[in-house]
Amino acid sequence: MLESLLELLKESPLSMWGPFLILVICGLGLPLPEDIVLVTAGILAQDDGRSWIPVAVLMWFGVLLGDSIIFLLGRQFGGKLLAWQGSHRLFPPAKQAKVKALFDKHGATVLLIARFLPGLRAPIFSTAGAMRVPYLKFAFHDGLAAVLSVPLFVWLGHWLWAKFSDDMQRLHAALSKTQWFGLGAIAVILAGSFLIWRWRRWYRERNVA
Repeated sequence: MLESLLELLKESPLSMWGPFLILVICGLGLPLPEDIVLVTAGILAQDDGRSWIPVAVLMWFGVLLGDSIIFLLGRQFGGKLLAWQGSHRLFPPAKQAKVKALFDKHGATVLLIARFLPGLRAPIFSTAGAMRVPYLKFAFHDGLAAVLSVPLFVWLGHWLWAKFSDDMQRLHAALSKTQWFGLGAIAVILAGSFLIWRWRRWYRERNVA
């Protein structure tokens, strides 16, 4: 999959904007791993002699734009979008019920972890829109989660391409190892943030009581 994206974008004028557009479409439900697109963006930046930092910023906006579109569709069409038969292939009723249960239990905090739940991300964001969650709250939580993952994978692609260049076999081996370390670090940060949030909520409720 990585090689296919590189072949598609490397020699095209879309080497910088191609991953951006793909990320926007991924936010709408394209079944393509977001981390692969971000790694590809980092590789293309290194290949073109660009710094990874502005590319990561651009990719962050692409991620947020794609997520915002599905959120605003949910806001605009509400329950009609989720009830539409054509949407049941992407968001089956059982998945919709699971998303609603998550919102009932955890509230807006679900938006922070939704980025790391590929099968539930789009339904969660459209449900958040339908439930009239304020857009700024949505953008804050989603943008914060994207800050944890987007720069990491763009930098990873940039660094690995500088190290291994066209040796795709060694690049894949290194990517599979470092990718798990990165995901593990993100998981630790999210778990720690969630525990702090739960403790603060418990502390406030105890003091009010």
